[in-house]
Amino acid sequence: MKTKEPLKGRYITATHVEALKNGVFKTLFEYIKADPELTLEIRMNNTTMIYYQKCKILTTHLDRNDNPIVSMLEAKYYNGNEDQKPSVDIEDIRNLRSKTKIENYFKSAKKLIYFFKKKEEFIYQQNIAMGNHSYDNKYLVVDMEWQFPQEGVVERISRTRPDLVVVDTEKNEEGYNDIYLAEIKVGIGAKGGKSGIVDHLRRTNEIIDSEPACAALVKDVESIIDNKTALGLITGKPKSFRFAKKPKMMLFSAYRGNAEKQEFEKEAKKANDIAKKEKLIAPKCIYYNIHLSLKDTYED
Repeated sequence: MKTKEPLKGRYITATHVEALKNGVFKTLFEYIKADPELTLEIRMNNTTMIYYQKCKILTTHLDRNDNPIVSMLEAKYYNGNEDQKPSVDIEDIRNLRSKTKIENYFKSAKKLIYFFKKKEEFIYQQNIAMGNHSYDNKYLVVDMEWQFPQEGVVERISRTRPDLVVVDTEKNEEGYNDIYLAEIKVGIGAKGGKSGIVDHLRRTNEIIDSEPACAALVKDVESIIDNKTALGLITGKPKSFRFAKKPKMMLFSAYRGNAEKQEFEKEAKKANDIAKKEKLIAPKCIYYNIHLSLKDTYED
């Protein structure tokens, strides 16, 4: 009798990995890897979710009998109107053999998502994830939209989904690799309100102060790294990590000129002051100038 692998946490089985690399999902997976606008993330219950601009565009799954299942775009993206539904039925496993049909599906699904929820922050989130997927980088993005599953937890915490889970590939002074729960803010319009910097500071610290949440995070990070390395989604020379038991917060602020940078710096100072007053862990702040300077790509 075939022994089933445990399916706790964000993890997919070796059988699912093989289906993506060499089996029924191979053509689909090769297309996803080649498209810089798509990101594959490891999810609960032996499932992967493929994202476009932070929206779930497709999922792959193996059931308990290892039968392959693909789920298409949710009906909310076309208001339940079947006439607007992507014409190519990717849920029909036979269509996964055709690169042309896969391409046609993603083209139509992307268009629906683009007009449903267009937000600049989503694009930067995905670009940061795609640009930091190597062991050779200082920072390695492991996951997007991580959330602590709280079933059976006595002391529940606020439901929050950090934009990115980031690993420092270099050990800290105590010999551990830090895990960061990162929030992305693009432009000064994103710094305040319900999802402002200070609000994220407090909610992230709830995770940091929760032993069950921290343990689940470390376990998920380890399994996701194993899965993504096996799939070739993490490049570079593999490293051995020794993760800190508690994560830290990272704030990535993308600004458009000095005025916005100064506004972000004010908000960061406010967050640091509140952290000190309330005895919270202050965020690590990274600033990025969205404006690009033209430079020659050659030297005389």
